[in-house]
Amino acid sequence: MLPFAHIGITLVLFYIATRIFPGIRPHVKYWYVLIGAMLSDLIDKPVGMIFFADTFGSGRIFGHTLLFVLLLAVAGYYLFSKKGDAGVLILAGGSLVHQLLDSMWESPATFLWPLMGLSFERLEEYGSFGQYLTDIYGNLGEPAFLALVVTEITGFTIIVLFLLGCLVKKIR
Repeated sequence: MLPFAHIGITLVLFYIATRIFPGIRPHVKYWYVLIGAMLSDLIDKPVGMIFFADTFGSGRIFGHTLLFVLLLAVAGYYLFSKKGDAGVLILAGGSLVHQLLDSMWESPATFLWPLMGLSFERLEEYGSFGQYLTDIYGNLGEPAFLALVVTEITGFTIIVLFLLGCLVKKIR
């Protein structure tokens, strides 16, 4: 899944959660949702595909593990219980949604790291980070990538609608 889909779908899920559970509404800061939606990739893509590409050869390493979400959730719970700040809990929730959208259960060695060993699956077919971007964005017109295109357009549309809603709220 690509950035617009991650951000848009995560935003709408948090928005729905604030409507179902109005008590959490004052605690949800959408900047944290936005960052949480991309945090796994913001950490893993540079580390695993640029800085340590020879070591990891993957953009799904530490930030794509269940352990990462659990550590964020524990730290977030501690901060919320001590200071009433839900920011890190929101990051944990956004990161969990990211992993669900990436179907991380299909890569159990990474998702359940380190329970299934200390190494991460390598994605040799992409080579460099530049090649990864070229392969993904260069093939968006192919039928096999139709679902990816649809989720990106959906995510982008959600982001635009969300921003318009915020703008209308500010104007009033």
